[in-house]
Amino acid sequence: MDFRDALPADAPLIAAMHVASWRIAYAQIMTPAYLAGAIEAERLATWARKLEQPLPGQRIIIAQRDGQPMGFTCVIGGGDPRWGTHVDNLHAVPAAKGSGIGSALLEQAARWGLEGWPDAGLFLWCYTANTAARGFYASRGGVEVEDIDKPGPDGQTLPEKRVAWKDPRLLITR
Repeated sequence: MDFRDALPADAPLIAAMHVASWRIAYAQIMTPAYLAGAIEAERLATWARKLEQPLPGQRIIIAQRDGQPMGFTCVIGGGDPRWGTHVDNLHAVPAAKGSGIGSALLEQAARWGLEGWPDAGLFLWCYTANTAARGFYASRGGVEVEDIDKPGPDGQTLPEKRVAWKDPRLLITR
């Protein structure tokens, strides 16, 4: 598996991977109307903006196998003074689920966070109803530490959980 930093020209690729992931993972969470159509333009605009106007400390990493994109993560180094580096997004294409892409991307996020913010933790937000993702993060040592209700891109306010790793070194396997 190879990893590379995303470029502004990758916005359509990242948006397509994001849409494919959400349409499967969030089929019972987000509104069907949003997932059927509005998601495509909304995700493309989001990723174009993130790549053209990155936040301080932002890095977007694309995972590839044999030259084919398999997933991506967007990380904001030191994004929170208490919780540390923020894994803003982590998605594998549906065909790659269960192949280790998610674990590899989470490890990349942890490594990068530790390089720039060695004394900080790592965290992300996960929809409460996304039990598969919550199980994935728990199996990798993530601890659910906080609950909030947050407006989503489909117009609903949904409960989310903050999942945190006090020591991101737990995610590094090699």
